[in-house]
Amino acid sequence: MKTESTAFSAPEARWAAALLMAPFFLQLLGTGNTFLGGGLCGELFGNETPLGLQGAGFWYAVMFMMLLGFQLIYGGFLLLTRLLEMPASMERGTYRFGVGLVGLITLLFILTRITGLPYPSPQGLAMGDTAPLDPLSLMLVGCSWIAAFLLWRLQTKA
Repeated sequence: MKTESTAFSAPEARWAAALLMAPFFLQLLGTGNTFLGGGLCGELFGNETPLGLQGAGFWYAVMFMMLLGFQLIYGGFLLLTRLLEMPASMERGTYRFGVGLVGLITLLFILTRITGLPYPSPQGLAMGDTAPLDPLSLMLVGCSWIAAFLLWRLQTKA
């Protein structure tokens, strides 16, 4: 049983937090729409089409931007857990939540690349086209996968 002072103190937790926060900043700091591709949220920027006429790519980008925002918040929370003096009993659940968040992002990533998802249109819900697979989106999801692997290992140790 871990004591309160050693809860959330593994260096892997800080690495996982950094890797979970990286995709948000990589997407927003101008790496999107370069030679690496648009990334997960590429259609969100520089699009002048009215909201009601947006295609599936725009709605996928909004969804992924929100998920990357949640991932950023979770990564920041992981960095603060030692300062917040979280009890050791919450360690396993906290890590499990992070693995689940990455699992959700992975599932939606695969679905948007293989089959497409429904999106709102002026006629109601329409089935969207598949999104392109580019190097930046693979890098962003890859960072999340590595972080999830670290969290999974921490979860099994806790």
